[in-house]
Amino acid sequence: MILMGHNGAGKSTFINYIIGFYTETSQHPFLDEFQKHFQPLKSGQFGYSPEIAVLDTNLNGGDYIQMVASLRGVKVDSKEVLDEVSLKVSPKTAILKYSKGMRQRLSVALSMIGNPEYIILDEPTSGLDIAGENIILDLLENRKDRFKYIISTHSQKIVDKLCDEDIWIFKGGEIVEKISR
Repeated sequence: MILMGHNGAGKSTFINYIIGFYTETSQHPFLDEFQKHFQPLKSGQFGYSPEIAVLDTNLNGGDYIQMVASLRGVKVDSKEVLDEVSLKVSPKTAILKYSKGMRQRLSVALSMIGNPEYIILDEPTSGLDIAGENIILDLLENRKDRFKYIISTHSQKIVDKLCDEDIWIFKGGEIVEKISR
């Protein structure tokens, strides 16, 4: 499912609702509308990557990957996870030394650890250069049989690459159109 709409339309609020940041409809005026269309997911059912990769920069990439894998009860090879998003750095490289695009790609990779049912990405290509954007787009396309996506985006490239995903159009906190593809 691809979520589209202008800034402030409710896409990120919808994501925050379905991942459990909002639990009561009184917490946000859009929630009554969203409950009509989708119920919050359960912990462990999804992986999430926010628009801005908020990572502890004191850790290195390998330790961060292993921490997430441990929390999800799986074992992974840190180097393989980095390679999946074309991060050509040692797992021992501090995240502090990563560029914004590298952090974004790591965040997307972290969301996929443990093969959750849903991968939820809020503007996954925001701020990436063309090469980084293409890496993420190819990763999403190559894994679309493995995951159910919920992706908030303004990117037509994502819509084109994931051409079989349903599109939900948001406006003023309402889902004004659902396009089944």
